[in-house]
Amino acid sequence: MKFPRIIRPGGQERRTVAAPAKAGEWAVTGAFRFAHRDPASLRPAEMETFKHGWLGLETFGDGRIVEVAEITSSEYEALTRRLAAYYVAEHGVANVHEAMEAAAEEMAFAASLCSHPLKTTLALDREFNEQGLIETTRLAR
Repeated sequence: MKFPRIIRPGGQERRTVAAPAKAGEWAVTGAFRFAHRDPASLRPAEMETFKHGWLGLETFGDGRIVEVAEITSSEYEALTRRLAAYYVAEHGVANVHEAMEAAAEEMAFAASLCSHPLKTTLALDREFNEQGLIETTRLAR
C-alpha cells in the first residue's frame, strides 16, 4: 500500500511554523485541525501550517512536502489507532469508536492521494472560501 511520508519538515521553511514534524514521518493532510477555526484568528505560524501543512503521525507536527512511499498494513493499522488516540486526547472526541471511524477516514483519504508512482512528491494548498475549507494536493517541485 502507498501512503504519504514527510520529506521536508515544516521547520525547514523560511517562515516559522507552530511545530515541525520530522523527516520520515507518515502523514495525513490534517485539515480537520482547521475545519472549525476562524481564519482571522490564526497566528502567522498557524496560518502557514493551515495553508500548506501535512500532519506528521509521530510528533503530530507540521511537514511541507511528502513523498509517496510504501507502508505495511501493520504500520497503517498502528497509525490509525495512534491518530484515533490523538483525536481523543487533543480534539475532544469522547467516544473511542467515533475516533477510530474518523481516523480510518482520514487515513483512507491520505492513502487515496498516493495513486502516483513511489517517490512522487506532493504538496498541499488550503484556503477558506464561501464553500468552506478547500484543500488541494499538487505535485511538488
